Amino acid sequence: MELDFLIRYKGECVPVEVKARTAQAKSISTVRKHPEKYGVKHFIKFGDYNVGREGDLLTLPTYMQFLLDLEPEEIVLEPIDADSINSLAREILSK
Repeated sequence: MELDFLIRYKGECVPVEVKARTAQAKSISTVRKHPEKYGVKHFIKFGDYNVGREGDLLTLPTYMQFLLDLEPEEIVLEPIDADSINSLAREILSK
């Protein structure tokens, strides 16, 4: 399963699919069938669509992506020692 994007909107995780055409969003369909497993209540799909809503799925035309009112989250990542990771990878691959 592959989701294009995950965003936090109003404190909730919201999967976002972006389609070049009106193709089916299979990953979103999978997650929608099991909301208790994934803990997701709302979905957004952008593509060659009109504005619409089908239950928990909001469909929007691609040109409306800029209208999502998202504020950047503060992301804190610990420093990574790339040399240690490369050494570990070499060790694992040499076995």
